[in-house]
Amino acid sequence: MADERTEKQKVQEITDKLEEGLKELFESEKYKTYLSTMSKFHNYSFNNTMLIAMQKPDATLVAGYLSD
Repeated sequence: MADERTEKQKVQEITDKLEEGLKELFESEKYKTYLSTMSKFHNYSFNNTMLIAMQKPDATLVAGYLSD
């Protein structure tokens, strides 16, 4: 029975750490910047959206590599 309680405590500790990490992520400025970029370029892939956010977070228009 003591082992079961220890397992429950371990699970609770892990859950608490995950919740804390997620809270930090969702409240971070970088995440807000990414969401803002993603809202403007929702047709682009995750990777391309990340590149846009990293290179020019305030971008409003982008062109493809092969565009004329």
